[in-house]
Amino acid sequence: MRLPAVAVTPELEAYMESLLPPRDAVLARLEAEIENGDVPGIGPAVGRLLEVVVGMAGCRDVLELGTAAGYSAIWQARAASGRLVTLETDPRRAEQARRNLAEAGLAERVEVVEENALAYLGRPGPAFDCVFNDLLNSFPDEGAVARCLELSLARLRPGGLLVADNALRRGEVVQPNSRAARNVDRYNRLVAAHPRLSSTLVPLRDGVSIAQLRR
Repeated sequence: MRLPAVAVTPELEAYMESLLPPRDAVLARLEAEIENGDVPGIGPAVGRLLEVVVGMAGCRDVLELGTAAGYSAIWQARAASGRLVTLETDPRRAEQARRNLAEAGLAERVEVVEENALAYLGRPGPAFDCVFNDLLNSFPDEGAVARCLELSLARLRPGGLLVADNALRRGEVVQPNSRAARNVDRYNRLVAAHPRLSSTLVPLRDGVSIAQLRR
């Protein structure tokens, strides 16, 4: 018998977060700022998910698309064995992220690059074991979505992870009437149909897409 799906309510999310280990001072401060709406961020449950999958996959180098205050970069960099490159177009946020990463003791292993993601990906560059896309809500159109996916895959090593936040767009992907919802739905369908990707969607917070590039 198929069991009914359980909606991740705020109460259930609070329960899951109560099971997480205590965060250090910099993460705790950033979580308070995220809760107050001062900065955007993935939240501790998704942060822990990123830490777990990056660590389990044995990722060395990580590329993050969308830095904001550096919260998700901290989780991933602590799990990766090598370096993390994170892209941010807003100079104010980039500087804020650098301060937070330095406070977290990660200044030597994380590089904040002030550049558009498509421009960075479109140039020849190093390969990564994980690409984390936190820009699904920011793409101008579906063409940019497809282009970003194509370029991201070109930067992934075989066996590497392709992860994206906001993959459920507040549930709007069921009936994608807005530009952002259509872009997210397009990303999800491209990932699901790609012949070299094994993928799943995790309904945590605003949804996390996790895919692995087949070897």
